Amino acid sequence: QPNLFPFGSVLGNPFLLNGGVGDLSDGGFDSSRVFFLVPFLLFQGGGMDLSKVGEKILSSVRSARSLGLLPSSLSSDRPEVPARAAAAAAVARALSGLPPDQRYSLPSSSEELMSIYGSKPQSQIVEDVEEKFYEEEFDPIKHVLEHIPSDENELEYFEKQATLRLAQLDRVAEQLSRNVMEHHEVMVKGMNLVRELEKDLKIANVICRNGRRHLTSSMNEVSRDLVVNTDSKKKQALMHLLPVLAELLHARDMQVSLESLVEEGNFCKAFQVLSEYLQLLDSFSELSAIQEMSRGVEVWLGRTLQKLDSLLLGVCQEFKEEGYLTVVDAYALIGDVSGLAEKIQSFFMQEVISETHSVLKSIILYE
Repeated sequence: QPNLFPFGSVLGNPFLLNGGVGDLSDGGFDSSRVFFLVPFLLFQGGGMDLSKVGEKILSSVRSARSLGLLPSSLSSDRPEVPARAAAAAAVARALSGLPPDQRYSLPSSSEELMSIYGSKPQSQIVEDVEEKFYEEEFDPIKHVLEHIPSDENELEYFEKQATLRLAQLDRVAEQLSRNVMEHHEVMVKGMNLVRELEKDLKIANVICRNGRRHLTSSMNEVSRDLVVNTDSKKKQALMHLLPVLAELLHARDMQVSLESLVEEGNFCKAFQVLSEYLQLLDSFSELSAIQEMSRGVEVWLGRTLQKLDSLLLGVCQEFKEEGYLTVVDAYALIGDVSGLAEKIQSFFMQEVISETHSVLKSIILYE
């Protein structure tokens, strides 16, 4: 004989089951009161068959209602939970707390299940509820009001409909109770799987939060590294540009020095600076600023040669050794000695012709 009172101190003291269970439905009875009756039903007869438990619970529920221990459906505006559904739920709740080795062998045949649920005879079975009643957006009150026949007594019609719907509700509750009892093991396993899944989801949630925090920290660190890297690249570019800018500044200073040397008449020094200046420009010839300076050199060289020729012409008009040496040294630095000789010859010839014309003109005017 299996132990029919395996609930220990919990079911042995039915008052411990009087809290934390909750209602089985919005308008039904308190399930804790049913659990109050379950231990005594299981206690009756040490060898009681489990198939009789449902009948005893059902009869106990009905007796409790008749004695006023449980609220009747007339005391509430909400629909009544069928007694068979409440009894089956109470048994399922009680059995779920048993260890696996002490659970009862549940009946599987339809005859045994009928003995528990008190199924109606075949002639009294009503038709199932329409499929539309199971739709989420379906409004049963609107459906009933829209299908009220106009040629029938409303009171009689509503009584028939109420009887039919209550019978259908009872049938649905019976089927639900049967499914609960038939799939109790599956339900328990499913609840265990759900609890394990909930635990895994909580762990995954913690892992995701930690991962998100690490990703945020890594992103901030990478952002800082990118800023440092960008600034470092800018610094490197500026450091590479600094020598070029220094050479450009030196070239600008040399350009100013060339202008000042020409103004002072120091052509030899100017051409010496020009040679260094051209070498500097040639080393940075790809820069647009250097190209602009190169075009300025041509203009400066043209002006300087004109001034040098003017100085040579002055020497030819009135010979001065210092001026003559300056012109000769300048052309020697340029490397145009033959050009200097031609210019000296040409300038002296022009000066001789000019002086001859002046003398002849003065003689003619004197006579």
